[in-house]
Amino acid sequence: MKTSSAFLWQLIRSMTANEKLFFKRNFALNGYGSKPLYLKLFDAIAAQKKYNEEAILKKFSPELTKKNIAFQKHYLQQQVSEAIAQYDNRNSAGHDIYNQILLIRVYRKKGLLDEAHALWKKAVVKARGTESYAKLNLLKTEFEKMILFSSVHTSYDDLHSVFKGNIITYTEYAEMITLRDIYTEVLLLKRKAHFDLDDELKQRINLLLERVNATNTIPNRRSFWFRHYFGMSKATLLYLLQDIATAFALLKDAWQDWRENQNFIGTDGEFYIEVLYMINYAGILRGDYSYVQNTFNDQVNELITDPVQRANFEVIKFLAFNKIYNKTAKYDEVEKLNRFMKSRYQQWEPVLNADLNRTTNLSLGIGSFVLEQYDEALYYIKRGITYFKEGVREEHEAVAQILLLLTCYCMNNPKLFDAQYRATYNYFYKRKKKQPFETALVQCLHRTFYMKEIKGRVNEYRKTLAVFEANRDNVVQQLNLAIFNYYGWLESRAQRIGYRQYVERKVKRDSLSPT
Repeated sequence: MKTSSAFLWQLIRSMTANEKLFFKRNFALNGYGSKPLYLKLFDAIAAQKKYNEEAILKKFSPELTKKNIAFQKHYLQQQVSEAIAQYDNRNSAGHDIYNQILLIRVYRKKGLLDEAHALWKKAVVKARGTESYAKLNLLKTEFEKMILFSSVHTSYDDLHSVFKGNIITYTEYAEMITLRDIYTEVLLLKRKAHFDLDDELKQRINLLLERVNATNTIPNRRSFWFRHYFGMSKATLLYLLQDIATAFALLKDAWQDWRENQNFIGTDGEFYIEVLYMINYAGILRGDYSYVQNTFNDQVNELITDPVQRANFEVIKFLAFNKIYNKTAKYDEVEKLNRFMKSRYQQWEPVLNADLNRTTNLSLGIGSFVLEQYDEALYYIKRGITYFKEGVREEHEAVAQILLLLTCYCMNNPKLFDAQYRATYNYFYKRKKKQPFETALVQCLHRTFYMKEIKGRVNEYRKTLAVFEANRDNVVQQLNLAIFNYYGWLESRAQRIGYRQYVERKVKRDSLSPT
């Protein structure tokens, strides 16, 4: 197998100082002789800011040549991969259970059945405690093999104890696996779109919801993972169907369940972070900003220590807080938050999926736009839809097109505006889904850009606002306005004040109004 030099360089460069130390202590120092060639290669690659094989060959010639470097790279990759896998799993309960299964197997093969059975009992307790169902099946297989060779070392009660004390039965386990598969499909649907769904997608979502609702939850509620897959599948499907109130209630229950079962955060943090991601969406749509902030600021989140998971958590927290600060006119906080994210985003970008990268860029763009940093806004919005195209929400393309046109409009640059108008017009002309507010807004911007008379521009803004009012019950319009308040921007233009000033006044006025 030929090792990719770029991959090996990236792998070594991604290692932390502790991982490198673990590798050298446990995989690289064999005996007291001179340093092995593959370790010299490791140090040389680690020191390079850009991979340069010719420089390495020249440095270690004649020991390292074009003929043997491929073998050395392949061997080095194997050693490094094994080292980081062991380091990453050194405190993992799942890894410990699997190692115990391997040891039980060795003891059994060597005829040490008492020792194998004693270790088996300990492994079963640990596997049950962590709901490691797949490993419990492996343990059952090992138990069966033990009793095939000897009945002296086991009792009838032991034979039945494998699943007798289990949280769920085989039938219930099968039901949970079905829910897990449904949840995987739900996650893929959510990547496609959050609103403006076509009929086929809505039908698929309703069918999945029927399957979830048909699940027998009464006996299975004992299992944490059953509760997670059931609650998150139902909450996400209801969110996609715009039943935000019910979805948010389920998400709050899910988060509380994770909070009460914190041990799973360390082993399965990705699932926990998805709960937070959905709380970010549903909680803000419900207007429960304090709950969203309290959830992201909760001490339990300190248990997210894995660097990749931590990066995803911090980015999702940024998205939530940026929306809240924009909606509550805390623009000083928006500026601080954007400055923080700009300083860290380049570091975090490689470990984020395309959807999260695009959303982050759009959020930075909106924050910059509101702060009237239009060059920055143009850069991030354009970057979001240019660099991240696969596996991203469809409706974001339409949002970005209008935001780009708004930004060019505010920059008052005719050449930029004309170019963007053509791109935006062509996009919506080809788009099958037509929304009245989008058409009206694009036409308004085009008509008013070259108008000299203020009164004429104000009249056009008012006409466009009337279109928004006429379609106020349109769900797609409502959810677009939740991303950026086009209506408020038009109002600010009609009132001849800045958008930031308009939002600040509105928030202050709303806070003084009786509830």
